[in-house]
Amino acid sequence: MYHSYPTWSWLSDPAVVDEVLSAIVTGVDNQDQLLTRDLLVPLVLALAPALADARASRKSAELAAITLQRLGYPPSVVLALIDSLAVTLMRHREDLEPDMVHQQRQRLQARAMDTLDRRHRVELRSALALSHHDALTGLVNRRGFIDALTASLLRADRAHTQVALALLDVYALTSIDHNLEADPRDRDRLLVELAGQLGSLTRSTDTVARLGDTTFALLVETADGRNEVVSIIERELNAIGATRLQPPGEEPPAWYAGLAISWRENADPMLLLGMAETALSQALVTGAEPGLHLVTLPMSDAAPESPPTAGVHSLLSIEGDNLEVRYQPIVDLGNGRITQYEALARLRVSSGLISPEEFIDTLAREERRRLFETVLAQVADDVEQYGLTKPVAINIEPDLISDESYAREIITVWRQRGISPHQLRIEITENQDLVSLAYGPLALLKKAGHQIALDDFGTGYASLSRIMSFPFDEIKLDRAFSEPIDLLNVGLPLMTVAIDLSELIEVDLVIEGIEDPRMLPVLHALGAQLGQGYALSRPLPITEILALPDSLILPTMQSYPSVVAAAQGFRWERAIISLAASGHKRPLAEPRCAIASSLEDPDLIALHQAQHQLAQRVLNTNDAEAAREFCRLGLELRRRISTRLAAD
Repeated sequence: MYHSYPTWSWLSDPAVVDEVLSAIVTGVDNQDQLLTRDLLVPLVLALAPALADARASRKSAELAAITLQRLGYPPSVVLALIDSLAVTLMRHREDLEPDMVHQQRQRLQARAMDTLDRRHRVELRSALALSHHDALTGLVNRRGFIDALTASLLRADRAHTQVALALLDVYALTSIDHNLEADPRDRDRLLVELAGQLGSLTRSTDTVARLGDTTFALLVETADGRNEVVSIIERELNAIGATRLQPPGEEPPAWYAGLAISWRENADPMLLLGMAETALSQALVTGAEPGLHLVTLPMSDAAPESPPTAGVHSLLSIEGDNLEVRYQPIVDLGNGRITQYEALARLRVSSGLISPEEFIDTLAREERRRLFETVLAQVADDVEQYGLTKPVAINIEPDLISDESYAREIITVWRQRGISPHQLRIEITENQDLVSLAYGPLALLKKAGHQIALDDFGTGYASLSRIMSFPFDEIKLDRAFSEPIDLLNVGLPLMTVAIDLSELIEVDLVIEGIEDPRMLPVLHALGAQLGQGYALSRPLPITEILALPDSLILPTMQSYPSVVAAAQGFRWERAIISLAASGHKRPLAEPRCAIASSLEDPDLIALHQAQHQLAQRVLNTNDAEAAREFCRLGLELRRRISTRLAAD
């Protein structure tokens, strides 16, 4: 039931709105995230009734969360808004029961976060669908097609049927490219029309995809491979040839098709695709006469294992001989000791070596699994040949290890090499909502003695519930804040929460992507134990990684005193606020302040000394106004330090 509150006009009073705004300051560390008065008034009027009455609808929490998200505010802002509004209501409405307001506050915050989580999942599903479809035609793209091909081959193995794969190219589209007077939009229009007609002519069990510029693919599961698929292709292409794709008064378009058929079990999807590409290449040299040109190659053990080319070219060779493994050390930020390595894949192309960020999205599932297996084999070879004793981490995506049989294969491969399981650490990436599918296989790996790490924490779907649902040995914090300026401006709350969380649940935390040397003493001052990044060492070949000393020389806290002092000051501020909330009223000791002595600049020292004076007042009285000013001075101190860093 919905209730109206006509007597609550006082909530829109500017003084009350300013009071809520001021209270939000302590919950939002970044000043740029603060709400404007014009935006805050309707949100306050919508949320207040739900805080004051347990019968009121909590729909306002959803609307507030969605509104702030669309305006670019992070989730912490809506949480801080509900917190500060609850405090303000208690101050102005003595008739409200504190327990009821507290309970409503928790319900509204839970409703807001649940709404944001649902929206995030919907957006991810949309993004995942887009990543598997061609933007122009809406057909499945290369990555989605290879996934579909892999699934078709598995079904064919179980049903003892065949899979036929046809690659199609239409000469009419190529001729448009060479016509300088043609409108470029005509080409896109023909592609879209062609895609629609292909989709309408195929059966529901067939798959149609656009793999390249003018290259389309047709996937058919059939009991009588060649005869049935040739009949289907001829019927469909002849039907298309009689449509509007043929300009008035001109010859019908010349179609070329290359066909490959799997006839044995456990067929390699990339080999089948390569054979179809070879067949299409042979068809293309037959000439450009109108009509259907079809070349068929059976997929046999004697067939040449040539990788796909032209429109379906894959950067990763079938043998994986263009893949190199580099090792990057993970270092103890306290003493510089190398504790482990991460194995990183690099592809060798004509322009040099490229990292996975530049090619991983172009690989289909089977190619990504082959990439992991190649890296795993190379790491095992290096451990045996060079006598590596420290653990080596290898990254794998959750959809590649979603079945327990594959986890057993990994365990068996490593065990057959006679290598201790503690030397292989599996890093599961948190870039898809599929980690739960991998819990069973990960548990097998952990039981076998391998350690498990959660990679890219803070970017995907990582949450406290997810971390607690599986006993990870390590969490790797994403490279969200690679420079001190970013850390001081927006990253300190996230970084300190992550560090405190890892200590609370007794899990190792690795800060990734450290590129600025100034970050090293700052992170150490915040309590971080392990780090990885170019500021410590770039990824190196095995021979060069072994040449590194066992302990690296790191910058000390005295190397960058003001930056370290800003981080220590943030920790100190949070400690004071926590003590005040717990009712601590003892006077502060007045020893020589290490933070002030590290600041050096008189203006910065004066700011921190002003904080000291307010700290005792906050502890004695828990005065909200003093606490806000205390936090504001800390923000100003960090802002000035980051401004000077930017100037340097």
